Amino acid sequence: MVRPRHHIEAVRRDAQRAAERSAARSGEPPSRLITDAISWALGERDQAPFTSKFSLNGPTRGDVDSEIKACAEFLENTPWSEEAEDAISRANHVLEVLKWLTGVDDVPPTYCRETQPGDLVGGCGQIVRPHIEIRRMRLLAQQKLAAGQTSYALGADWHHGVIATLDWVLSERPDSPILGTARDEPPEGPQIAIEQAEAEEHITPPLRHTDIPFHYADAVAVTCRWLLGATTQPPVTDDA
Repeated sequence: MVRPRHHIEAVRRDAQRAAERSAARSGEPPSRLITDAISWALGERDQAPFTSKFSLNGPTRGDVDSEIKACAEFLENTPWSEEAEDAISRANHVLEVLKWLTGVDDVPPTYCRETQPGDLVGGCGQIVRPHIEIRRMRLLAQQKLAAGQTSYALGADWHHGVIATLDWVLSERPDSPILGTARDEPPEGPQIAIEQAEAEEHITPPLRHTDIPFHYADAVAVTCRWLLGATTQPPVTDDA
């Protein structure tokens, strides 16, 4: 699995708390679907959570990928019905947690109502990137800009957009990079999503703000998506 163990344990604890709360309300034993799925992916159980296939000595990455595929195909091919409702729910939950564990999706699943994705992985609220990772990404953008290097084969405007967005999120820039909205506090998930939508709207012809370069706005949109876990691709790449 590609996730740090302490992040995995945070998700497992959240799932366990939610299951215990649900059991207390219903009087039924707590569901172990999510905790068992995590245990299986970590090699602590032999039986796959959805297909129930056995993997001696724990699953390989190929076994986990096969389980993801089985869940996805089941959901694609199974119309909703009362008879299928439980299996559809199981497939959705298993697919979600396995995709996160394997790095297909960067948004960790949450199970308690009050839990936000970032709370489980060192981020904040809906922001799933820890401050240290945000600062590292900004430093990389600054270094590449200073060296005249590119990301995604794009020029300086791209790195300016990345840096402006991360400065804003780190409260080192007073106004947002596209709308220019000022806040006394760091932006939260909803404000970042609004800025992302505005940037995406800007790069859809015709350009809405002719004073904002296309690649700057594109970089803002990509950086916002990265912050919220909507993409696994970082805004700064290893281009020369």
